[in-house]
Amino acid sequence: MPELKRELGLGYATLFGVGLILGAGVYVLIGRAAGIAGDAVWASVAFSGLIAVSTALSFAELAGMFPYASSTHRYVAEAFPGRRLLAFLAGWLLFFGGVAGAATAALGFAGYFCRLTGLTSPVLPALALLVLLSVLNWWGIRESAVLSAVFTVIESLGLLLVIVLALISPARQPNYLEVAPGANPLVAVMVGAAIFYFAYTGFEFQPTLSEETRDAERVIPEAIVLAVLVTTLLYLAVSLCVVRLMGWEDLGASKAPLADAASIAWAGSYGLLMAIALFATTNTVLGFLVSSSRLVYGLAEEGVVWEGFGRVSSWRRTPHVSVFFSGLLAALLILLTDYLPEATGWRLRFGGFEYQLIDLVGKTSSLAVLLVFLLVNSSLIALRVRKPEIPRPFRVPLSVGRVPVLPLLANLLILVFLAVSFADWIVWLSTGLVMLLGLLMYKHG
Repeated sequence: MPELKRELGLGYATLFGVGLILGAGVYVLIGRAAGIAGDAVWASVAFSGLIAVSTALSFAELAGMFPYASSTHRYVAEAFPGRRLLAFLAGWLLFFGGVAGAATAALGFAGYFCRLTGLTSPVLPALALLVLLSVLNWWGIRESAVLSAVFTVIESLGLLLVIVLALISPARQPNYLEVAPGANPLVAVMVGAAIFYFAYTGFEFQPTLSEETRDAERVIPEAIVLAVLVTTLLYLAVSLCVVRLMGWEDLGASKAPLADAASIAWAGSYGLLMAIALFATTNTVLGFLVSSSRLVYGLAEEGVVWEGFGRVSSWRRTPHVSVFFSGLLAALLILLTDYLPEATGWRLRFGGFEYQLIDLVGKTSSLAVLLVFLLVNSSLIALRVRKPEIPRPFRVPLSVGRVPVLPLLANLLILVFLAVSFADWIVWLSTGLVMLLGLLMYKHG
């Protein structure tokens, strides 16, 4: 059977990670987060970033130890032998996070596309994007990585433009400690972080590229650390600067918050940033489609899902069955989030804020990924204690004896985050349904 082709080095792996993380969060979700967290939206971004950086270091160490596409499944399986179902759920929840991320970003792309073209329905542009990028995903990892690198540079320049405009021509002086009137500051910041957290998802998928990366034991950990540091700095700068251009109330009501904010300082920036947002969201969709397809391919290699997902095209050297499966599920999510509310009239209200169904999908994805983060951080701690002899090309700094401190801190923050920001039962119910769906895919040993 043909194997995946090792094409990626540190540069492409890092840019692929930056492209995975950047995009939909800033260009789509920063306004929704600001509508709740107010001028203190930077605190929501910082809290999300603290969890991301701490956990990214755990992924970096584990990716160096076990450079496999199955990533989280292998980490949990190695740390907790005999917990085969738990390891599967870790992989499955991360896979769902990737598919849901692709669907959410595709709808973000479609929103910008419709505003530029005058179309009214976002469904067809979103589905068309998924089809085109699934074809590219099948065509080759190098071609996908090259396009992702180009788009990453473009979207980064867009964020830098917003920062520069805010610094040279601010429209207002924000109160960085102000949240929405009447809201509890801590709760507002936490709920804003829960909405914005999708912006940080991405680094956890970089290990799924391990079997297509040269010298993966060294390259993938370095790429994870670099990608998270770069994007965290950009996110913080944008969150501090965007409220200098537009009030948080208007940001919360905007469907294109960065473009609307920048146009206050320079009218010509609107069309430019709208176009850049198309590149950014496209890049995010591509990254999630590539990584989620590699993850389900890895699960097939581990023998916990249908072996057909592990088939590799002899011509393109890509996992064509898992590529098709990932794209199809993302398309189904888009159809559900568009047509289900229209058909049923169902709406979700929480804390005085009405979520669209796609917001529920986004929060379910974030919750699924946070649960995986708990498992991954716990796996790192268990492996440090139980298997210290395994070579570690990268090590998380700061330990007390054999126990690393940062994974413990990350898990503590995640638990606080879950308690404050995910109190709505509907999100836990939807995540439970995702787990049940995964059990239908699970191949018993």
